[in-house]
Amino acid sequence: MQSRFNSMVSPKRWRGVALKHKDALLCLVDQGVVSIAGFSTSVLIGRSNPEELGVYFIAWSIVFFIRGFQEQMISVPYTIFHHQHEHDLAGYRGSCMLQQFGLMVLAFLFIAGMTLAASFGWLESSMVSPLIVLLILMPAILMREIVRQYGFTHQENVSVLVIDSAITTLQIGGLLVLGFIGLLTGASAWALIGVSCLLTLVMWYFKKCPEVKIKKNRLRPDWNQNWGFGKWAMGGQLVGSLPTYILPWMLVAAAGTEGTGFFAAVATLTGVANIFNTGMANFLTPRAAQVYADEGALGLRRVVIRATLVFIFAIGTFIALLAVFGEQLAVQLYGAQYTGLQMAITVMGLVTLCDSFAIVASNGLFVMEKIKANFWVDVILMLVSITAAILLINSFGLLGAVWASLVGSFTSALLRFVLLIVFMYRETCNSET
Repeated sequence: MQSRFNSMVSPKRWRGVALKHKDALLCLVDQGVVSIAGFSTSVLIGRSNPEELGVYFIAWSIVFFIRGFQEQMISVPYTIFHHQHEHDLAGYRGSCMLQQFGLMVLAFLFIAGMTLAASFGWLESSMVSPLIVLLILMPAILMREIVRQYGFTHQENVSVLVIDSAITTLQIGGLLVLGFIGLLTGASAWALIGVSCLLTLVMWYFKKCPEVKIKKNRLRPDWNQNWGFGKWAMGGQLVGSLPTYILPWMLVAAAGTEGTGFFAAVATLTGVANIFNTGMANFLTPRAAQVYADEGALGLRRVVIRATLVFIFAIGTFIALLAVFGEQLAVQLYGAQYTGLQMAITVMGLVTLCDSFAIVASNGLFVMEKIKANFWVDVILMLVSITAAILLINSFGLLGAVWASLVGSFTSALLRFVLLIVFMYRETCNSET
């Protein structure tokens, strides 16, 4: 008995476990670094001015919206299809980079239109400055995500960690300086984030940039492949992310930028769980794709079950702690003006748990190339979430916003899991037949 106990606590055993799961651990550590930057930004702005935190959060919703298109049209197709282009990976990268350039042009036009609308008073006038910042620096912010996803796809997780650590260091250091001299606002925070991304990517380009070739004969077939896969994912991203994008604007209309600032504080606290959610997703997507290619639906089922159990334990424990200590933590971090947020924090924690289940199921549907199924779930998510928001936000403000988020997230997770189970069952029956 004693020898068995000694073997369980042996440093050699745990070193072996760490090496076996090195990629997953690196993904989690990297996401922790990224989340520290976002968390620190929210806390530092929120302590100085809840209204500026609201401005920062609304600008974040724009970045999130555009970045989602990039993920579905470029990053995810590259992760899924790069195995098919091993003979000319540089050419495939070149095609993807041209598609990225086209996305940047569209993003510029979209943000320019919003800037003009805010200038003429059609949107919240306080958004003019951060929109101008995004107009200039959005390419650097988008390229940072492209580089990260490339690294995760090729399991260059150490390089990704170095890049994100450098950006986080520059970002937090700059925020402290801006706060000290009294210039920390939502707009200046986004300017600092963009410049940090730009400086770090310049260093990455000269040290680690992979080979990229533009080949005319590849452009159309590569576009057709990525578009054939990504059009449904992009449509899903458009309708699925609309609630995340629209909800802060609805809250601004109902409760002003200060109310949106309180919502941002709640989202930031519960968003700590996204260190785990996003880190696991960065590991899970290429892992699930590889297992499904090698073992089919049975192998994918094993990956899905294990991932679900891990999420239940990790995120469930976190939510239980937030349900008890959430408001105390909010007051300690942001200040006394954030009293009374316990219910909102608890409900938003449940949103995070539902999102983790949706991540697992969505990854399974993606690697099985059931993109249309994901799209129709996103359509239902949009309709349910926006309907709930319209019914709840005007009457209940912040609480209405978080309850609307929970209704949408629960519906999304439930439908994706049901569809994934059905598709895996069908494929398993067909393979046995």
